[in-house]
Amino acid sequence: MKNLRLQYKTMTKTLVVVSALLAMSCSDDYLDVKPEGQATTGSGYFQGENVEQAVVASYSHLLDYSQHSFSFSGIFSIASDDADKGSSPGDTGADKAKLDNFTHEPTDVSVAGIWGANYRGVATANTGIDIVNEPSNNLAEATIAEYQAEFKFFRAYHYFTLVKVFGGVPIITEETDPSDQEALLVRDSSEDVYNFIVEDLTEASENLPQTPAQTGRVTRGTAKTLLAKVQMYQGNWEEVLELTNEVIASGQYALHPNYEELWRIQNENTVESIFEVQGSSSENLGINNLAEHHGVRGQWGWGFDVPSQSLVDAYNAAGDDIRKDATIIFRGEEMYDNDLYDSDPNISAVVSEDAPNPYYSEKMYFGPLAANALDKNLILLRYADVLLMNAEANNELGNSSAALASLNEVRSRVELPAITTTSQSELRQTIWKERRLEFGMEFDRYFDVIRQGRGQQVFGPLGFQAGKNEVFPIPQDQISLSGGLLKQNPGY
Repeated sequence: MKNLRLQYKTMTKTLVVVSALLAMSCSDDYLDVKPEGQATTGSGYFQGENVEQAVVASYSHLLDYSQHSFSFSGIFSIASDDADKGSSPGDTGADKAKLDNFTHEPTDVSVAGIWGANYRGVATANTGIDIVNEPSNNLAEATIAEYQAEFKFFRAYHYFTLVKVFGGVPIITEETDPSDQEALLVRDSSEDVYNFIVEDLTEASENLPQTPAQTGRVTRGTAKTLLAKVQMYQGNWEEVLELTNEVIASGQYALHPNYEELWRIQNENTVESIFEVQGSSSENLGINNLAEHHGVRGQWGWGFDVPSQSLVDAYNAAGDDIRKDATIIFRGEEMYDNDLYDSDPNISAVVSEDAPNPYYSEKMYFGPLAANALDKNLILLRYADVLLMNAEANNELGNSSAALASLNEVRSRVELPAITTTSQSELRQTIWKERRLEFGMEFDRYFDVIRQGRGQQVFGPLGFQAGKNEVFPIPQDQISLSGGLLKQNPGY
């Protein structure tokens, strides 16, 4: 592993071509996804390629348009009460208006995009595991274990996305028989998928390195943090507490002192960052249109996935000006980097008073230069989440003093007063509210509310239906291509 010198911010043209074979275009071509048995078996994406190229492919897949861009924003953000569709009234974003009011359907592009992208990610990880185990590679046993751990982390990440969005899905591994239609096309239970994820992440947490070989590479702490989150979604509080305590005790991570700086391009990969997707203009490897579709419409973006009035009101009610200002761009606002463009009268980082929407996401802000959008990273896991998971686990286990310590560490950074209540029910509600304020517009809110069992309470006014909208529909094209072996979720 020490000989691997392939940061995907600076990968060679050869590796760009290899990873591009996985990437989806910005069109609706991603609807043409084969049944998962065909899409993830056969000769594999990297037959004959070496381990390093397979590793880079798993990281590069995170830049895919459907993995972490428009479909991702639609399901993970626009569907929640933190965000609205945005853009202009006549621009639906294909299905983003339907996600905003819970009228989405199995034929919509976002569900197809998320399904296809994450199964391509699973396939890439499975192929990497196959390559690692090829005797011709002559890898040492410890090296094999470390490479396998990296691929299994990615496989777990993709399955965690799938199980949150769709519920039970087919589990496909490198050992799945491509002729076994039951294994390939019949859904496993959510419980089985979660057990599979836990198994992969446990192995990853035991065999990944403590410190990254290069910036952006996953580590033991990354795996433990994601595993803690997976356990939290299942309500396994003792496991959450143990894992978060281990991450905290490692001393590798800390809160970045200035909350507002976390999402600025010049502050990528801070001490708070645990899992961050790396964009790069130098190799045209920006996260495909993610920053652009959040940018102020008519100035430097498409204007989708905008903060809701509900989110603004939540910050105002909490007196949380620091996180509000770091999360939300307002009409007429002069952005923090406007002085960088003083030498050119044609470039301005001041938001128009006539912008179509009153609010835009500052966490996705990249400035008025298009090249900057490619440089924009995406933070998926950070240390504040570890602290708030630790607080929630401690509270659920009756350790109110320890819960308050972790909770108040997060609040102290943004100059909010310490919470003192030791009532378990009050503290639970306070931690949930803190998660919303801390992670506003970070693609976490929707499924956080669902795992808390509050979908109807929180999203009901938006059109949410209990017993249906806890998950999204299985793409209809996948059901059709499977000959009906894949079964649809209730209500769709």
